[in-house]
Amino acid sequence: MKGDDLKPKGIAGFFVRMFKTRYGQISFHLMDYTVMSYVFFLGFLVIPFHHDVSHWGLYFPIHLVLVFLILEFLRWYTKKPTKILHFFRTFYPAFALPFAWSELNNLVTMIFPYWANDFVVNLDIRIFGVHPTVWVEKLFRPWLTELMNFFYASYFLFIPIAGLSLYFRGRKEESIDFMFLVSFTYSVSFILFLFFPAEGPWVILKNLHTVKPTGGFFLKLNQFVEGRGSIRGGCFPSSHVAAVFTIVWATFRYQWKVGIVLLPFAFGVATATVYCRYHHGVDALSGIILGTILYGVGILILKQRDRRKNPEL
Repeated sequence: MKGDDLKPKGIAGFFVRMFKTRYGQISFHLMDYTVMSYVFFLGFLVIPFHHDVSHWGLYFPIHLVLVFLILEFLRWYTKKPTKILHFFRTFYPAFALPFAWSELNNLVTMIFPYWANDFVVNLDIRIFGVHPTVWVEKLFRPWLTELMNFFYASYFLFIPIAGLSLYFRGRKEESIDFMFLVSFTYSVSFILFLFFPAEGPWVILKNLHTVKPTGGFFLKLNQFVEGRGSIRGGCFPSSHVAAVFTIVWATFRYQWKVGIVLLPFAFGVATATVYCRYHHGVDALSGIILGTILYGVGILILKQRDRRKNPEL
């Protein structure tokens, strides 16, 4: 069979040639494939599954536009690889996270028109023997509440600390690999929310929460952020916890001293998600497991890529 026979023909061939002509010079990374695949897949998924999704017909074309914008940005960087563009080329998935998270608020029950709340609550009881977010109220102290909220707020610093410390040490390729691992974990976590929609204890157990937490700056900060950034669902497993543990294991791989610093904060974040009533106990536990597994899978993918580049490895 001739090589020309294997080339796409017709409309498909036209688009392939057009893509190669415009974007053929881009050096794509696994991070790019992960981000664009997630954006495309989520937009496509809305077509057959759009239970309770308002204006569902707009999602796929909007997501196609987002993929196009990513491609155009990567093409721009390829033509003009300035330092500032390289920085955004490395960390653009992190800047997109708030938008990806908020979008889920309208999509969590688009596939299954139910909430798996009873399953999560019963699993908590089976594992811990109590509702962890109710039991922990006996430990409430202003100083402890403030400490837990400090740990919870530290979640937002994991990517800057781990990613920037790697990037500004000149380890640019490893920074992109690091962001692949992070993007991979978030993408899988967000897709899992669609197949297992569950609400947090601050929603379904609020009638059992009888003690009001008191604290200071970090309590108020988290209440302010969560009051504007929380979504319905997005609970099991905890993407916050999965992400910080992926980041910690990745940091141990690339710069172990930073990993040692971040590890106790990762466990602090996991504990704080329950103490602060944002997650059930099983959410945090499954988040640790998921983040660890996805880190391992991500490393296997990176090693396979490296073997393809250098068969002698």
